[in-house]
Amino acid sequence: MKRTDFRILVAEDDPAAQRLYEKLFRAEGYEMVMASSGMHVLTELEAGKFDLLITDLKLAGMSAIEAMPKVREMCPTMPIVVVSGYYGNMVQEFHEKGFNVAFFNKPVSLTTLKMTVRKILGIETAAEAKKN
Repeated sequence: MKRTDFRILVAEDDPAAQRLYEKLFRAEGYEMVMASSGMHVLTELEAGKFDLLITDLKLAGMSAIEAMPKVREMCPTMPIVVVSGYYGNMVQEFHEKGFNVAFFNKPVSLTTLKMTVRKILGIETAAEAKKN
């Protein structure tokens, strides 16, 4: 599959971070939808299918951990990446609640994030394709 075959939902309430994610992943060829709150995430998930959710932990109105039960109910197998400046016991809290997600602490390397998204979605880079 090509990157253009994938839809990514990004939940981020910081407009500067939204622009960064959108620019980064659109340049990679993904279809992007941006959400600025937990409720907005749920609305977008009701409206259409997504291949990946990238979310900040703290969102306006409803945090990612508060939205997670409904997200998992709506999309039980969709991969989720949490990128947050607040780390603390976040990983433990998500796992204790049974939510298997990937975590990155802000600021995250954009290269690392791109490679993680490719890996999660099963997309080979040109260099990897040449090796095979």
